[in-house]
Amino acid sequence: MPQPTLQWAVVIERVLSLGEQPNNLITNVNEVAKPTRGEYAGEAAKGSLTILEAVAQAVPVPGLSIVVKLALNIIKACEEGHATLERAQELKFRIKALVLTLVNELKGKKEGEIRAQMIWDIGTLHREFYIIQMQLNEIASQHPLRLILFKSLNDDRVRRCVARLDTSLESFKLARTIEHTDMLTKVEQQIATFHARQQQNIQTLNKVHAQQQQNTRTLNEVHTTVMQLSIVDANAMFAQGSRAHSTFIPRASIPANTHIFHGRDTLVAELVGVLVRGSQRHICLLGPGGMGKTSTSLAVMNHPDVEARFAEHLRVWVPCVKAPSTSLFFDTLCTSLGISIKSGNPLDDILSVLRTSPPIVLVLDNFETPWNATEGQSEVEQVIRDINRIPHITLFITIRSLSPPCEDLSWHRVDLRAVNATAARDIYISWHPKGNKDPGLPGLLELIGHMPLAVMLMAKFAASNGLSAEHVAEEYKVLGTAVMGQGLDAKTSMDVCIGLSVNSPRMAAHPGAFELLCTIAMLPAGTSYKTLSKWWARDLIGGLGVLKDTSLVEQNGSTIFVLPVIQRYILHDSRFSKYVGMSVIESACRFLEAHASDINDELYKSHSAAVSAEEGNLEAVLLTTPENHATQDGFLVRVIRGGFLLLARHQRRHSARVNIIESALHLARHFNDNILRGDLLFCYGDSLVRLRQYNKACKHLKAALNHFLSASDRKRAANCRLQLVDAIQLRGGGIFKRCQEIIVDAQADCEAIGDEGLAARCLLYLGILHFKFSDNPTAVDLLMQAEPVLTRVKDREHHAVCSRVCSLVHYYMEQYDLAYTCAASALEESDRIGDSQRCAGLHKDIGRIHSARGDFEGSLRSYLRCLDIWKSLGLPPLPDALRGMGLAWANLGKVKNARQAFEDSLQQFASPGAPTPRPIQTSIACTQFFLHRLENPTLIPTQEEYRQLRCCYSDDHIEKFLAPVP
Repeated sequence: MPQPTLQWAVVIERVLSLGEQPNNLITNVNEVAKPTRGEYAGEAAKGSLTILEAVAQAVPVPGLSIVVKLALNIIKACEEGHATLERAQELKFRIKALVLTLVNELKGKKEGEIRAQMIWDIGTLHREFYIIQMQLNEIASQHPLRLILFKSLNDDRVRRCVARLDTSLESFKLARTIEHTDMLTKVEQQIATFHARQQQNIQTLNKVHAQQQQNTRTLNEVHTTVMQLSIVDANAMFAQGSRAHSTFIPRASIPANTHIFHGRDTLVAELVGVLVRGSQRHICLLGPGGMGKTSTSLAVMNHPDVEARFAEHLRVWVPCVKAPSTSLFFDTLCTSLGISIKSGNPLDDILSVLRTSPPIVLVLDNFETPWNATEGQSEVEQVIRDINRIPHITLFITIRSLSPPCEDLSWHRVDLRAVNATAARDIYISWHPKGNKDPGLPGLLELIGHMPLAVMLMAKFAASNGLSAEHVAEEYKVLGTAVMGQGLDAKTSMDVCIGLSVNSPRMAAHPGAFELLCTIAMLPAGTSYKTLSKWWARDLIGGLGVLKDTSLVEQNGSTIFVLPVIQRYILHDSRFSKYVGMSVIESACRFLEAHASDINDELYKSHSAAVSAEEGNLEAVLLTTPENHATQDGFLVRVIRGGFLLLARHQRRHSARVNIIESALHLARHFNDNILRGDLLFCYGDSLVRLRQYNKACKHLKAALNHFLSASDRKRAANCRLQLVDAIQLRGGGIFKRCQEIIVDAQADCEAIGDEGLAARCLLYLGILHFKFSDNPTAVDLLMQAEPVLTRVKDREHHAVCSRVCSLVHYYMEQYDLAYTCAASALEESDRIGDSQRCAGLHKDIGRIHSARGDFEGSLRSYLRCLDIWKSLGLPPLPDALRGMGLAWANLGKVKNARQAFEDSLQQFASPGAPTPRPIQTSIACTQFFLHRLENPTLIPTQEEYRQLRCCYSDDHIEKFLAPVP
């Protein structure tokens, strides 16, 4: 390859060292750059290229619009480089001809009408166009003098681009259909005609809305309004600090009052005063089941004085009856607080939201359910103690117990007892008006102890069976004597009342009613009629009506449920039907199998939502699985694979809990099925990665890999190797060589089984590995090899990951247009599969790209969108997004807003539940530097600060924000 002479080399270095364009040395450049006739024609053709891009966006083929955008960028680069590149015109013609033909072939087609081979060809074009653009970008970035001196070298690079394009398109039939300019012009006309028809249809639709559009503001007015709203939104956020997000969290509101409620007016007034005056922080209602603890708490929380003191979103209802395990208690708390995405540590998530919230009353109803769970009471106790340390949080607990939880805490304690005789009579008559003049009523009420629920059950029992109070009392005495003999306590008295209802003539007349009652009692979260009839119970006709008439089941809105005290009675071993238990476990498995969609499936979002709605019931049911079933092995394998494993996979993505997978491993501990144990260990390891327990995750993933290798299942082995790479990289240390070896082993597995989708994921993982070690050129090449294959096999999840990593690579290579294109593609894919968390992250990435390009208003809008999504997920603001907003505000001259954003960012970094995508010290150091620079705009980073900045920003971006702030 020819090299410039030493003399020219010295001149070049001197000119480049001046830092300015050397006009005195290239006086003939303007003459060389004079537009030719062909270039005037090219300028006239820009309109057709704009039409081409618009038509391509309407074609339902993944990646086509990106291919067309890359092609137009190449054509633009060729037009700009024609003065010094002789082969540029040839490359431009070939690119233009190809994309024109491609779009003409696909215009107007539906997704099902496009051949798989065509999608593959488009993926190939994406990669080749990308590489060609990189080559042209490198040429264009050269100093003008270099362009002249090395003209032959650059022409040779363009020639190789043309040759590369020809080689890669040998199998692309459409490329051969255009052989001359006349044909090209004809194709352009066809596309223009098609576009004109599209525009005509759009105009027709627009006429329908013409009246509405007359009042639309001008573009500048809209732009100004958007910016003003953004500023107002951000100012409102910063005015309240990082707590502002809590106002918008969709929380569990307080249910409506019980419509029949007597005898507690004095107590309600007392508790309302405690909450309004703040004389005592925490309240605990104690007492046996059926005394009306829940009804009393509802009356207090819905009292006008309490409503005036605490807004609706500051009175949070936590139905602990849904939480028979510690993990479900955490999940119920998160759901009630509106935390839909978890950091991996549920306690940190809960405390993080509560610490940054205004004063809240947290009502933990039926707290005995998690408190008395077989395992994990210490964890539940820790939650109560940690919440107690947050001074602006009030706990209001109802519990079936003789003493409050954590007795050493300061409680306003109320031991709820039975109502007086007058209130008991009012309750009875409300449910059974005809019993008003029954002479035996006082004796019956005295017998059952004036307990509100017992009074209601006996009133319903008398009304539905046409019995007098005296007759009901006789029935009660007979059953009570059979159960306990003389001297019934409150609990046993309640059991007798429930037993009379369960064994009533109306229940006996419908044999399926008791089975249905047992089924609903197994569902602690309750369920809808539709779900109950379709999945949990076989026959609801008649039986459900009887259960409602006898008050053995309740309905609140669309939710059908059994009261906890009745649930306890029904599920007692002496009464509960084991057959029903096994049947409900089978129903749980059928439900999960019917909703077991992969994240790339079209039905994934709806299936995932359905599982989330029933998750508490599914977990509670599966955890009742007995180990000693008569057909143990076959039954357990069915339940483990069709129940536990499917639910664990769902939780792995949505809540990262491990109690279900741990229970499955316990049940399968004696099995020698390598595939089953490998699948369980893989799911466990993946869940541990999401919980940030990387050492433990590596251990279990290695164990899973050994099982897969023993079973000679190379596909599962390859999947496991890639997940192991994730765990190792997140754990940190000298990992490049080790991770590379594991990925190469995974590639060997893929080659052996011929799985191109999995092989593409291996390329993706190699690309990510090289990117993390700053080998960006190699990373780009690997990612561009993976991208078309992931598109073709419709692996949307990993295609989105690939596009996002490509965007990050381009950002650090200072190729911001390409970075934006890839980020936009990843955002579209992530939105399609419903990955809100990744969408938020991509808006953050786009905000940084806008900032690097100098579009600080666009940057601010992207960061605000990121925070809006994060806020809708019930989590505190992302610290990196707040820092990005601070940079945008600073460059827009809003120093006060910038300072508040930086300070809020540091506050969130200090929060234990805050997600931190980078080592936290690096992010904190960057934020602190920007905050200091607000006070001293000429501040230059130290060597260590500059190193930290380079971990978060490209060199070019750093230079831009180190320039004086306007």
